[in-house]
Amino acid sequence: MSGDDLPNIIAVDDDYAVRMAMDFMFKKWPEYNLILAEDSKDALSKLEEREYMMMFCDINMPLMSGLELLKIVKDKYPDLPVVMLTSETDIQNSITAFRYGAMDYLLKPPTVATIKGAIDKTVEFLEEQASKDAIDMGDFKQMVENFSPEEMGLTKSGSKNTEFTKLVNMLQEKLIHPGKVGRVHNLFLLSKSGIVISNLSANEVEDTDADILGGMFTAVKNFMEDAFSARSDSSLNDIQFGNFHITFASGAYSELAVVYTGIINQAAEEAIADTLIAFEFEHTSVLENWDGDHSKLASSSNYLEKLFSDIDKDKN
Repeated sequence: MSGDDLPNIIAVDDDYAVRMAMDFMFKKWPEYNLILAEDSKDALSKLEEREYMMMFCDINMPLMSGLELLKIVKDKYPDLPVVMLTSETDIQNSITAFRYGAMDYLLKPPTVATIKGAIDKTVEFLEEQASKDAIDMGDFKQMVENFSPEEMGLTKSGSKNTEFTKLVNMLQEKLIHPGKVGRVHNLFLLSKSGIVISNLSANEVEDTDADILGGMFTAVKNFMEDAFSARSDSSLNDIQFGNFHITFASGAYSELAVVYTGIINQAAEEAIADTLIAFEFEHTSVLENWDGDHSKLASSSNYLEKLFSDIDKDKN
C-alpha cells in the first residue's frame, strides 16, 4: 500500500519533544501515515488537506487551546475520533473534552502502549460505528420515567423481557461514551429519595435527564437490595445492563452511582466507598435536613472529579 493510501493520523502538540516522540513511535507502525502539527492553526490547515482516521491533540497549547480546537474540529468533522493528551492535573479539562466530543484522553507523556491502544480502540470503534443501527431515542424519557424492574422481568433468576433490552440499548446511548477507553462514564451523587446532588458525565447529560436517571437509579438500587444478592466479593451493589454496569455505594444520607464498563478492582471499590464517606462526613449537618438547595452542597462536584481521576484508568 502506498503512502497516499495509508490511513492518516494527525498529532497536534506545541511541545517539540512530544512531536518527536510520536514520530519515533509511528516508525514502528508503517501501516499508518502520521502528520504532525505544532499548534491549532497548523492543525486546522492540515486537516483541510486530506482525510484522517483520527487525531491526537494536546489540551494545553498557546493562542488556541486544545479544547477550543476540539470544538472547531467536531463542528467541521463530527465523525473524526479525537484523543486528547493531558497532564494528570488536567482532569476537569479531560471531562470537558468528553463533553465537546473527544473519544478519550491519555496522560502525558505518551507511551508506545497508550498510543497504540488508542489507535486500536479507534479502529474497533470505527468498525462498530459502520455496522451500527441507529436507536430511536424518542421514548427514552417515558421509558425511564416508567421504569419498573418487576414489569421488565428482572427477577431473582435474572430473566429479562424485550422492554428491558430496549431500555438497556437506550441507556447505553445516554450513559456510555462511544469509544472511550477508560472505565468510568458517569458518576451520580444522589439523595436517598433519588434527587441528583451532583453528576459528572463523559457524555453530555441534560439536567432533566439527570434527574430522571437519578430516580431510576434509586429504583434499581432498591430493587436490587430486595431481589438480588449483591456480588459476594464486594461491599457494593452492582448490576449489569448490557455491556455496562451500575454500581452503588450507600451512605446514611446519600447514594453514589458509578456507571462503568469493564472491571473495577478492589482499589476502585474502596475509592468509591471512601468518596461517599468523606462527602457525608463533611456535609452531615446539611444532609440531615437537606431541602434540595444545591448551593449548600456546591463542593460535591469536587468529590466526583477526584474519584473520576482515581478510578477511570489504571495508573501503571
